[in-house]
Amino acid sequence: MRAARLVCTAALAAAACVGDDGTWARAPAALSDGPLVADAGPAIHAIVGEPVVLDASASRGAVLYRWSFGDGRSWDAPRPEPRAEVVYDEPGRYQAVVAAYDDLGGRAYAATTVTVTLPATFAPSGSSTVAAIRGARKVAVVSPDSDEVSVFAYGADPGDFRLVRRHRVCDNPRTVTVWGDWLIVPCQDDDRIALVRHRGAAASATIRLPWGARPFGAAVAGDRAYVTLAGPGQLGELAPGRGAAPPHLVRRLAGVVDARAIAALPDGRLAVTRWRSPDDEGQVAIVDPSAECDDDATATLALPLDPTESTDSLIGGVPSYLAQVAVSPTGRDAVVPALQAAIHEGAFRADRPNTFETTVRGIAVLVDLGEDGDEATERDRLQFDNRGMTSAAAWTGHGEWLFVADRGARTVERLDPWSGDSAGSIQDVGFAPDGLALSDDDRWLFVAAYLSRELVVYDVSGDFGVEPEAVARLAVAGAEPLTPELLLGKQLFNDALDTRLGRDSYLACAHCHLDGESDHRIWDFTDRGEGLRNTTSLLGRAGTGHGPVHWSANFDEIQDFENDIRNAFKGTGLLTDEEFEQGTRSHPLGDAKAGLSPDLDALAAYVASLDHYPRSPYRTADGKLTAAARRGRSLFRSARLGCATCHRGAVLTDSGFDAPGAPRLHDVGTLGPGSGQRLGGPLSGIDTPTLYDLVGSAPYLHDGSAPDVHTVLGARNRDDRHGKTRHLNRAQLADLEAYLLSLDAAGAD
Repeated sequence: MRAARLVCTAALAAAACVGDDGTWARAPAALSDGPLVADAGPAIHAIVGEPVVLDASASRGAVLYRWSFGDGRSWDAPRPEPRAEVVYDEPGRYQAVVAAYDDLGGRAYAATTVTVTLPATFAPSGSSTVAAIRGARKVAVVSPDSDEVSVFAYGADPGDFRLVRRHRVCDNPRTVTVWGDWLIVPCQDDDRIALVRHRGAAASATIRLPWGARPFGAAVAGDRAYVTLAGPGQLGELAPGRGAAPPHLVRRLAGVVDARAIAALPDGRLAVTRWRSPDDEGQVAIVDPSAECDDDATATLALPLDPTESTDSLIGGVPSYLAQVAVSPTGRDAVVPALQAAIHEGAFRADRPNTFETTVRGIAVLVDLGEDGDEATERDRLQFDNRGMTSAAAWTGHGEWLFVADRGARTVERLDPWSGDSAGSIQDVGFAPDGLALSDDDRWLFVAAYLSRELVVYDVSGDFGVEPEAVARLAVAGAEPLTPELLLGKQLFNDALDTRLGRDSYLACAHCHLDGESDHRIWDFTDRGEGLRNTTSLLGRAGTGHGPVHWSANFDEIQDFENDIRNAFKGTGLLTDEEFEQGTRSHPLGDAKAGLSPDLDALAAYVASLDHYPRSPYRTADGKLTAAARRGRSLFRSARLGCATCHRGAVLTDSGFDAPGAPRLHDVGTLGPGSGQRLGGPLSGIDTPTLYDLVGSAPYLHDGSAPDVHTVLGARNRDDRHGKTRHLNRAQLADLEAYLLSLDAAGAD
């Protein structure tokens, strides 16, 4: 064993000798005037490579100090100096500990946190439902249901929040991005971009886009702004106007299929998410708007399916619903909030049925952006227990903390971005939180609680030893646009916290049908007495407006989702147990459930309100059928093909019941080993789905076995059982496909 080396000093008129192992070698000659108290000083923020001064001079009764820096380095022996200077070479959160010694041989410890980041050299810009207006002490937020964007001012005190202005914009504004004096507000449902001046005299303008563009997110890169166009999978490039003139559209460039969120990267490129993933990987397109041709413009950051066998605490699956790309102010990291879907499991696929806690899981994908044009790579994939879908993220000003919102669980988590550990959370922030932003000084956290119609403000300047409470709840809508019943139904549809709806905050209706659309997943419902089932969109269906629900027509009222709530979601239900068990009501096609629970009826009323189809980009810029689509319409309606035999009437379906409990099903040659059963019995055929909104509902067929319409008409219809198409030539098939993909809000003509 090595002998302890002695370090002696004269302090407070007493000789003190301490071994470098922290033990005394001899007693001092004088007594201390008071108790020993170590103080390592306040928490410190530092920059990589720059000197940091640690100061324990506030300690009491100490004559010697020994610092450990939290990165494996420390002083070799105690010293009389209370201050230490250290340089950290890597970003991270370090616990610097001081050991203080008194003249009686006593020893006390204290620690301080040193958070070390790279320099904050980048001003992030990306899509979110709420945006801080830097340098102006203002924040802007969209209200999609009331078609508004509101601007609030804030100060240093909780009472300083006030509405500055509220603008009515276009139909269904989805996000807001700050560009100089202007707010860019893409409106998804009427193919427009609203431009609102947030500074000076109120002004607004509108950029019209082609039919079916479906703009969603915006980001500013250099002297241009870019807007995702979800319909055609493109980006719209905006240039600033001259003088006080508003920005204008200058071109469209290739993006990614199902383009959703967008963020500018430090090197001038753009990160664009594919909202709903293919089965093998989530996708973030890295787009270079300066590239001369499309082939050189786009690379893909792949977020591969994790094949891990799911447990109650960790699941595998594919990242999807990629909600945002939040880039750190250091420019080196980004986070993508998302949902992970365990589509690789199920009783048919893996002999492991999905459960309420192994179907989906809220995740945050941490991305290393590298530097100097390095390829972006996935660094880590964080999973949140008892959370179903993260929806928004925001970094603090130095990138030292990361806030992540979960939409269904109504929570905001504060994360250490290096360890991935939770460092505090805020519970029950409001219904459907889908946007986060921080004030310039990182004190105020703004949470856009979409379905509470509020911008909720929290003081997050503390250490989260106590959960922050809301200091302000600001109304984001001038007036409630929905009836009380529809608002309640929409809240229930999107909520996972209510234990009546599900257990442990994992599942909500919106986790498969976000915005009422399809998640593009094929779920294995074999354990439910069904089979492989392709999620259908609810848009335009008006609840049971097309007839019975699902591919096997196993529900005859939307209130039958009480069965899924109780069985698959493990909720306690919106009906009482006595009501649910009465007569044949517990059977999906049994006694009616309508009229028994106001909440269940409100949920059904909201689903019934989804009576409008999205626009299709396969039409002309003004919403007309193209020449090819008109030729395809003639083919579709011809008796020789027979398409209109089943896809008939105003909603292009013959769905219905031929007798009570006996739905009209058709075997068109698409049933296979994974098709399973119907309510635990034989599956004789498939309910006829509408053909509206085909452009937004790939893959196709009940089991998702057709990736595109061409496959439906060809490889999956070799026997002409699903319409007679074998005789069509390539041009005719293309015309028919053009017509089918054009079916949207404008109708069939």
